[in-house]
Parts: sequence; C-alpha cells; structure tokens
Amino acid sequence: MRTSRLFSLLTQTNMWVWTVTLALLVGGTSGDRVIEGTVRLKGGQAPGTGNVLVFHNRRWGGICDDGWGRNSADVVCRMLGYPRALAQTMASYFGDVKKFWLDDVRCAGTETSITQCQSGRWGEHDCDDREAAGVFCDSSNYSVPIPTVIEALPGREQPDTKDEETATPTPKKEKPRHRRKKIPRYNLRLVNGRSPKEGRVEIKVKGRWGTICSDHWTMLEATVACKHAGQGYAQSAMPTSFFGGEEVDKFVMGVRCEGTEDKLWKCYHEEIRNVVCPKGELVAGVTCTDALPDLMPNASLIQTSSYLQDLPMYYLQCAMEENCAAPSAFRIRTKTRDWHAHSRRLLRFSSSTWNVGTADFLPEQRKEDWEWHLCHMHYHSMHVFAHYDLVDLHGNRAAEGHKASFCLEDVQCKAGVPKKYICKGFGDQGISPGCADDYLHDIDCQWIDITDVSPGSYIFKVVINPQYLVAELNYSNNAVTCNMDYTGVTINMYNCHNTKG
Repeated sequence: MRTSRLFSLLTQTNMWVWTVTLALLVGGTSGDRVIEGTVRLKGGQAPGTGNVLVFHNRRWGGICDDGWGRNSADVVCRMLGYPRALAQTMASYFGDVKKFWLDDVRCAGTETSITQCQSGRWGEHDCDDREAAGVFCDSSNYSVPIPTVIEALPGREQPDTKDEETATPTPKKEKPRHRRKKIPRYNLRLVNGRSPKEGRVEIKVKGRWGTICSDHWTMLEATVACKHAGQGYAQSAMPTSFFGGEEVDKFVMGVRCEGTEDKLWKCYHEEIRNVVCPKGELVAGVTCTDALPDLMPNASLIQTSSYLQDLPMYYLQCAMEENCAAPSAFRIRTKTRDWHAHSRRLLRFSSSTWNVGTADFLPEQRKEDWEWHLCHMHYHSMHVFAHYDLVDLHGNRAAEGHKASFCLEDVQCKAGVPKKYICKGFGDQGISPGCADDYLHDIDCQWIDITDVSPGSYIFKVVINPQYLVAELNYSNNAVTCNMDYTGVTINMYNCHNTKG
C-alpha cells in the first residue's frame, strides 16, 4: 500500500514532491528495490544538474568523463524525465566522486537507458575522484517519470542504496539486466601513404584487415585515428579513396567520435561487420602531424564585456554586407524607404582567442585567395572564424551571428613570446603559440542582432573555428557557453565556461 501511495504522489509535477518521493523509494523499506541501471544526479544546486550516478550491484557509482559527450548526457536527462541536456560536464564539476561504475560511455543519443550505450565493463576504469561526468538538463519542460522499482524477491537480501562514498561492498554479484552494445578492441593501421603519417585507415577484425566507410568521417574521427595509430594528431580527414581501398573489405559505417578518445574502438560504432558503403569511393583516410595549434577563447572576458546597444541601421551598412544582421533587417531595407532610421538591438561582447597549441594557427585560405571587402577596407582570410548562437531552453535558435577573420594577428603574447603576425599592410595573418587575437566589442559584427528576441532565459554560445577547417590539437575547448537572462531592456550573462564547439 505504501508504494501505491507514493506512485499517486508522483503524478504531481512539483519538483519538490518528486525529489522527496524518490528519496523515500531509494531509502525505503523491504518492499521496494531500485532496478539495475537507474540513474540519479548528485551535487547540483538546481533541478536537473549534478554528477551522474548509476545503480549497479546494490550500489551507486559514478561515470568517468572519458569520452563523455552531449549524446550521453541527453540519454541521462531523458531517463530522469527531462527533454534533453543543455550541456555535459567533466572533471567532477559538481564535486568529487569516490566510486565509479562505468568508463568510456558512448551513446548514439537514441538509447532509452545509459546501460544500452557502449561502455567498458562494470567497475573497470582508470579515473580518479576528479574525473566524474555530469549534466545540465533542460528543466524548463520537466515531466515526472515513474521511478524504476521492482518488488524484492522473497528471501532476497535488500539492496544497499547508499551513496558511492558510504556504501558497504558486497561480495554478491548480479548480472546487469540491460545488454550494452560492446565494440571489440581492434588494431588500426594507415596504409598506402607516402609516409607513416598518412594513408587509408584499416582495422583488423577477426584476423582480417578492412577499411572504414567515410560516410561520417570528420576531423574528430581523424584525430582519434591518428592517435590510435601513434602518429600524433590529424592534419586532415580524407573522405574519399585518395589512398585507394575501393576493393578492400569494408567493416564499419557511421563512426562518431568526440575527439578526446585515444582509440577508435572507443568511439560510437553502428556495428562492426561486412558493410557496403553508400559509394565505393567512400574510404576513410587521414594525414597526421605532431604539432598543431589549439584555440581557446577567454570565457570570463565574454561574460564581463557583454552589453546591449540600440543602433540605427544607417551605421550597419558595412556590417550588413557581411550578413551581420537578423533576416528582418534585410526585409526592412528592401521594403521601407526610411530603413536607415530603423534601430537594431545588438548584443555586443569582446573576445580574446588564445593559441595554447604547439604550432601557428593559420587561415585555411591561401593568401592569394583572401577576399577584399571594399566597405570595411580589409581582407578576409576566413569566411567564418567564429559563430555565435542564442538558443532558448528548448533548444530552439533565437538568433545567430558570425565573424569573418579580417585581421588574425598576435595582439597580446605571454612574457618572452615575440609577436610574429601583424596584418597591417597586407601582412601575414595568424596566431602564434602563446599569443592571442582580440576582437573588441566595438568592431563590426562582434555581436548578435537580438531585435526580434523575446525576453526570457537563453543559452549563449561562441564557437571558434566552428567548421574545423583548421586542424587543432583539441576541439573540446573551442567554445564558450553562457547562461543569459534577457528582460527586454537588460541582459545578465553568467556561468560562462569553455566547452566543445
């Protein structure tokens, strides 16, 4: 009877009621039992935030952050009744965790349970207390899930549902109730290149070598392949049969990596078997290198420099030539004779992007291909150096912006590092290791046009090198994500932090 009363309470959507009810179930009497694979969050100060704990073998334990990505965070949030994840966290963002159950978790994003995702074996990991995975779930449209509980079997000892820090080990082992897709470990080599650092990617499965279809072969997958082969980092991802391999057996389709893995078999795979690529020439290849740049924007500068400005469109004419305004601005310019007097509301901010890598960051275009912009009187060396997004808490894009690189140079450098790039007078453009390029708030296009955005809470994101057109050592620090509250008159930018683009 006690369980039925608690279930009736769960029909209410009040978060407090749900939290108390779940606590009673977890710490309840002998009639209730937490099911294998249940998840909960710990350490967060708000609903839907915290390190992820999973229940296995009568104990709660954490998940290591190796390979922890947005898809996996989405699965956890949906298990808890939230529609999706706003962000994933690593490095024990919500506090240290003493016991871990899972490592190298890789989800496609469509699973209904974290135990259905690829991962290592239960309890096998190489993480310490400061490597726990966590989530920020979208709590704006929360729906209370029915907690996964089953009645204890007669004569069975009740589970220990204490936290991972205090639970008492038990020698009794239980088999998981969910099957997790397991990808076997495999060897990897690069074949038919002009040097050991390039070639088509081949993997060895059951004693046979075969290739990988490049239907989803990006710089992220190429980066992991180079590390797996022991050849450093990816300089380029080759999606066609530049290095041959059309007639070689194909073993894998749909590989998806976060870019932080050290082995390709740790990435998500649809399956390993003989497959037919959509086109015969879709054979994955790479070129690798030992030194690359690594761009990292300054999160605190974006947070402290953000402000609103209302500006007549008369002053935006050059910026509009670079599409740095919302679509409604262009409609007004087309249909209204006095369009110059119409104002736009701009979310302005400064950015400082540091090269924390081991090589110069250079534009993807050759110097002779740079585009001259007559209105601004400067060259564009990259069409999109940075992209800006403003999304609501349901994931809908409210506004966006972009910044073309017109003067990549060493504006500031660490002590002892000389400035190498000065773009004045058609000089070379780039960012040296240990130096930063600054785009201040008063420069054209250093904004998002939010004229049509309604008051509310949003996620603001700045992504540098968003299309991965320039190879980098690490793509997990290319972006800054912030929370932003907009009253219709003012903004409050907070919780800015570096994340993956």
